[in-house]
This record gives sequence, structure tokens and C-alpha cells, in this order.
Amino acid sequence: AGCAEPPEGARLAEVLGCSADAVLPACLSLLVRNPEEAQWLERVQNAQFPQDVLRAAPEHIRANRQIVLAVVRQHGYSLKLASQELRADRDVALAAVSQAGASLQHAADQLRADREVVLAAVRQSGGALAHAAAELREDRDLVLQAVAAQSGALRYAAEALRGDGEIVLAAAMRDGSALEHAAEGPRCDRDLMLQVVRRHGYALKYASPELKTDWEVVLAAVGQDGSALKYAPEDLRANPEFILKAVEANGFALQYAGHALRANRTVVSIATGQNRSALIYADLKHGARSETTFGMVVAN
Repeated sequence: AGCAEPPEGARLAEVLGCSADAVLPACLSLLVRNPEEAQWLERVQNAQFPQDVLRAAPEHIRANRQIVLAVVRQHGYSLKLASQELRADRDVALAAVSQAGASLQHAADQLRADREVVLAAVRQSGGALAHAAAELREDRDLVLQAVAAQSGALRYAAEALRGDGEIVLAAAMRDGSALEHAAEGPRCDRDLMLQVVRRHGYALKYASPELKTDWEVVLAAVGQDGSALKYAPEDLRANPEFILKAVEANGFALQYAGHALRANRTVVSIATGQNRSALIYADLKHGARSETTFGMVVAN
């Protein structure tokens, strides 16, 4: 009894869950927001495809920061539908690239040179590096982030970085085909290539000619993927001693052994001993069907 009523500002602050000092700006925001903006925001928030709402919106709505932010947070590519001014707005661009990294291509030039914006983009999609300013494609740490997200981003790195062993290895260990975009140096690096082909045998395709004749490198690739033998030179695939080791590591390597060796009883026997299914690659018309391999066919 006798207590004074709290001032209106304090009561409103309690309802809004904020400090009394924040009440006035909040009230002003509510007053300033016109009914049309509120209507469009509601349409965006309730739409299954908010980008379609923005696409059909009049020009002044596509220049409305709050509405565009609401859309790009759900569909980053809609940045291309925003006004030119908003495509140069850092917060709008950050919201867009955080949802869809490749939307970086629709940001203003100065934002494609903004490290924070580009870093957010490549973390979401490494390929966004393609749309970064040239100087950022020379940024080693940023490129590492890009290839960690998407190995193919290596193709967009500056030439010097495509020869950086750490960057190339990070990309190639995710996907061996990233080596297609590497400089010559890493593809000649024996230790690097051994690490890669042990995980992705087919990456032997991108090794230097010298490493394709290196028995240890080729056998490591074949052990992971028998079909990798097709990337070895013809004379190696016709070498009986080497092929015996290859089919012992992976019976399916028989498919790419020299023609005469696919008809060799010893080679076929070792290949089918490692993997019975390798028999389909034997040349049975020229004497390869020994008692051993015939017995395997019958057993199956």
C-alpha cells in the first residue's frame, strides 16, 4: 500500500524483456515500420520459397534492408534480386554468403575484396573462392579454408598456391582429382603422392611421368584401387615381376595387365587367389584356365 506505480517505460521494458533505455528505440522502430513493410515481412516469413516473394516484389521493396535481410538469411542467392545499394551492404552480404557461399558473386566488388565476407563464403562453400578478389585468392590461410570445405576450390587459388604442398595435400586427401589443378611440383613430390594414392588410388592419373614408373607408388595406388593400374605405362603393365606384385595387392589389377599376362596361369592364379571375382579379367581363350582357376569356377 502506498507504493507508486512503476513508470510506463519500465513496465513496457518488462514486457519486452529489455532495459528501460532500449524501450524508446524499440517503440520508434515499431512506429516507423509502415504497414506495407510489415505485410511484406510477414509474406517472406510465411513463404515456403521466400526468394519467389522477393522476385515478385516491386523495386522499392527489393531496396528495403529488413525485407532483403529476412530473405537472404533463408536463401542467400536472392542477393542478386536486391538493389545495388543492398548488394554493397556488408551485413546483407554476410548474411547471404553464410547461407550460400556462391552468392558472393552477386556482392559488390568491394565486398568480394573484404576478407571477412569472403572467409564466411568459402567456409560455407569452398568454390566461392572463384568470386573472390584476386588478392584474396593469394591469401594462403583463406585458400586452406576453401579447400578444406571443397577440394575443387584449388582451381581458383593463385598459381603460387597451387604449388603449395600443404594446400595441395589438404585438397587431394579429400578428393584425389583435385590434383588436376595442382602445379607440377606437388605432382612430382613422391611423399605427397604416396599419401594421396594410398587413400585415392585413381589419383595416380595425376602423378608425374616419373612417379608412374615408381613401383612403390604404383603398387600403393593399385592396392587401394585395382583399376589405377591403367595409369601406369604400358611397359610396366607388361612386366611379369611387377604384375605378380600388383595382382597380389589387388586381384582386380588383372584387368589392366598386359594381354599376355592376363593369359598367364600363375598371374591369374594369384589374382583370383586375392579376389575370386578377378577371374572375369583373365584371358581364358589362351590357356589361362588352369586346374586352379577352373576349380574356382566350379566352386562358385
